[in-house]
Formats: sequence, structure tokens, C-alpha cells
Amino acid sequence: MSLLNVKQERGESLRDFMDRFSKVCMSIRNLNPEIAMHHLVSTILPGRFTESLIKRPPYNMDELRTRATKFMQIEEHVDYHRKTYAKNTDRSKGNRPPITPADLHRYRPNRGPRFHSYTPLVVPRGKILDEALQIELIPALKQS
Repeated sequence: MSLLNVKQERGESLRDFMDRFSKVCMSIRNLNPEIAMHHLVSTILPGRFTESLIKRPPYNMDELRTRATKFMQIEEHVDYHRKTYAKNTDRSKGNRPPITPADLHRYRPNRGPRFHSYTPLVVPRGKILDEALQIELIPALKQS
């Protein structure tokens, strides 16, 4: 029950929340890591990290911590630049709002299809992938 009461508050950084969540997890004896990971997704505020966890669930707590660390670094980097930008706009009286982590996906160029029409495939994609891997046209994924 104590795990259910831990929720990320508005304005709370991912690092602060993960520290608090980890402390509660450590205080629970024989906590199943899968249950902890499930509760994390339901208690964290919506955002890029949550989307990442839903799209590709972590295999274990170590992977979860590694991925969380990357998102913490992004969040801190954006926060640093937001504060730096705010200092610069105070001097220059600019009126462009700072970039938030939620806005990052908006700055990617939206590319449409390169051509108007494509030749339809007559062979299954799996067979094409196998052949491309055999002739080393594309590198094989390393499995750990």
C-alpha cells in the first residue's frame, strides 16, 4: 500500500521522484520488481519518459534505472538552458518562451514521404530483412 501512495507531484523533477520512489521500494521486503515497475508507470506524470516505458517496457530494474538516468540528464539539461535563457531574456527583453521538456518533440522536422508513389513489395518484409542481414547490407543487432 505504501507504494500506491507515492505519486510524482507537479513540478517535481524526475530525479527527486525516482529517489523517493526508490526509497519506498527499498523499505518494502520481498518486493517483486515487476510490481514496482508497473506501479512506477502508473504513478509518474505523463511525459517522454512515461511514453518510453510504455512503448518499450524495461526488462529489469537496472534497465529502468539506466533509462531514467538518461531522461533525468535531459530534464536537467533543458532546465539549465531554460534558466540560462531566462537570464539572457531579462537583459535583452526577448519575449520568446523557454523550451520545456514536453515541447522537445515539436522541434523535430516533420518529414513526409520522399516520393509520391512506391513500388509495392511482392516478397514478405521478413525475407527482405534476412537477405539484407546475410549480405551485410545492414548491421545485425547485438543481443545481450
